[in-house]
Amino acid sequence: MIIAEITMQTPVLESTLAAHPDVTIEVERERSVGSEETVQLLFWAHGDDHDGFEAAMADDSSIAEFEQLAEDDDRRLYRANYSEAVSAASSNQVWVDLGGVLLDAVGTRDGWEVRFRFPDRDAFASFVDWWQDNYDTLSVDALYSSGDDSGGMELTELQHETLRRALEAGYFDVPRRTTLEELAEEFDISAQALSVRLRKGTAALVENSVTEDTI
Repeated sequence: MIIAEITMQTPVLESTLAAHPDVTIEVERERSVGSEETVQLLFWAHGDDHDGFEAAMADDSSIAEFEQLAEDDDRRLYRANYSEAVSAASSNQVWVDLGGVLLDAVGTRDGWEVRFRFPDRDAFASFVDWWQDNYDTLSVDALYSSGDDSGGMELTELQHETLRRALEAGYFDVPRRTTLEELAEEFDISAQALSVRLRKGTAALVENSVTEDTI
């Protein structure tokens, strides 16, 4: 098994994220549903202006319909069906047929940071070929063997670099010597996107360090 970390641009929620640059999307699941093979996205939207985000999503040509499922502090959980055109052009069935698994995906106005697991490099190469034939060139940020036998979450290179820089800058000090906004500027991403990356990276470290075997 291999893990692929990639950065890509897709039409999914593109106009919504452009209208709300402070919003960060954190995907829980993407799957095909129904006999017409509509692709459905389950995701958290992190931000402050949820009503504005929903209004933009209602006008987004990539989304046919959506439903709010839950709310938790500054984030809301949505289930959204892609439009017919976007569903037909989606890569979902491609990576599923190749044995791929979507581990996580984070979307902002700057694009999507996505992490897949594939059976081998050939399967991943086939996915890249399909993507380049149908969309713009994607950026492969990291490609490495999966440590499935650990039973924990993998810490991505982006998460590792972000946590390392946050530690160096004193983000975890008491009192803090830097802010989330200052760190986000260094990585040229929104504070919301950096917050999600830090939280997911911290969760990966905790899961790998505090397991049932060590409690």
